Parts: sequence; C-alpha cells; structure tokens
Amino acid sequence: MAFVRTKKVRGKEYHQLVESRRVDGEPRQRVLVHLGEHATADAALEAWPKEIRRLRRLATRQRGTAANLPEGDASCRGATRRARRAEVRADRLRGNLEELRRLRKGGVA
Repeated sequence: MAFVRTKKVRGKEYHQLVESRRVDGEPRQRVLVHLGEHATADAALEAWPKEIRRLRRLATRQRGTAANLPEGDASCRGATRRARRAEVRADRLRGNLEELRRLRKGGVA
C-alpha cells in the first residue's frame, strides 16, 4: 500500500511517496519517490516538467556566461559550477519524474 508521508525538516514540510509492508512481522516503510514540497503525486507530476526545463535553461545560460569569461577566472569557475549543479538537479528530478510515472502506470501512485 502506498501513501504520501510528510516530514518536517528545519521548519519546512517535505513529502515522500512511501510503501508500507511487513518485514519479519514488523511494519516497515520504504520510500518510493521523494516528492519534495509537493503534497501529492499529481502536483509533482504537473510541476516537475516545468522545473526540469527551468533548470536546463539555467545551465545553458551559465555555460554561455562561462564561455564569455577568461578560462581560470573565478567568475568562470562559478558559472561552470552553477551550470553543473543545475544539470545534476535536473537529472535527479527527471529520474524521480520517470519513476513516479512508472508507479502511476503500475497503479501504485
């Protein structure tokens, strides 16, 4: 059985799609997908594609900025680092989106 669990971290609420099951007679929960600030799977499915596009655009802009700066310059390194971080966040979010769609298709979410 899957349901959304809410966690509070440093005063902010985050949500996880979890599965409840028994292991050796004890109840256990396994996180299927981290939904972040989205309280429902539907909200995450709606928002994540836009967020992925935003992160990809940010990475592209930062790479363009880095290309126009002298190599080795601190500003160039910073722009390159921001681009890389945006790409990593977009890739992670894309993985979550694909997993949530797979779970939805399988009737879990």
